Amino acid sequence: MLAAAPAAASFLDDDFYCQNYGCAVVYDSENYQIYDNYIFDTGQCCVAYGAPMQTYYNPNQTFRTTGTTNAVAPAPANGQGFGFDIIEGSLTRSRIDDGDGYLDASDTYSAFNLSSQTDLQLDAQGRAYSHSFWVSSRNTRFSLRARANISDASGDFANTLTLGDIQLETAISNRGTDNGFSYGSDARTQNVTILTGINDLGDLESNPTRLIHFGRSAGIRRRNGNLGDQTIRIDFNYRMPDYDMSMGIGEMNIDVTFDFYREQSSNP
Repeated sequence: MLAAAPAAASFLDDDFYCQNYGCAVVYDSENYQIYDNYIFDTGQCCVAYGAPMQTYYNPNQTFRTTGTTNAVAPAPANGQGFGFDIIEGSLTRSRIDDGDGYLDASDTYSAFNLSSQTDLQLDAQGRAYSHSFWVSSRNTRFSLRARANISDASGDFANTLTLGDIQLETAISNRGTDNGFSYGSDARTQNVTILTGINDLGDLESNPTRLIHFGRSAGIRRRNGNLGDQTIRIDFNYRMPDYDMSMGIGEMNIDVTFDFYREQSSNP
């Protein structure tokens, strides 16, 4: 594992199947996953256009992500929760946070009255989430597709929340630095297209749906060398609805599954 980063670069430089049949790579400077067009199970070329690419390497590794949007910590700890704003007509009484970003016994609210005009709403931080991963490719056109579903919904949430209530925004960062990992300084970023018409997770409910089309046949990677320099970052920002207590209580798991598909056309 200590050699994971340099191994990722040299493997892609020399790999016969990536060079001759094309591949996509997810990489975060520590772990990597290779998606091939070549079908190793049958020893044949290649994955059909419009079909999922094949992955055989490091399937159990966990990739680093950028975490929750604007949060100090990745999630509330025991005794903590996401904060609420108290709305009294046109007046919002936001909590005074102790600096950890979450609602706990050290936070305070100014005095307020309960009336028919009082509304308790999940605050902005509790509604916004994000994660990212880093992608490179060689000698192939491909797309990133996603599918969303709800599992284990219970209580009032089973009736008050749907996938269509959760907004989705997809973005691409061509170069930057995340926690010391520099990426994108030598990547091909032309002809990478975010598909329109996908605004919430309900748009991903029926089938794996294309989110991003990578239309350059030569791939993101320019040449042999540092893989991080030839990697771009894909960002997913989720926004929960303006939840308040009238929507009830409950639990639900929301699963979003991503996969790479081989594509023939340079156009999305």
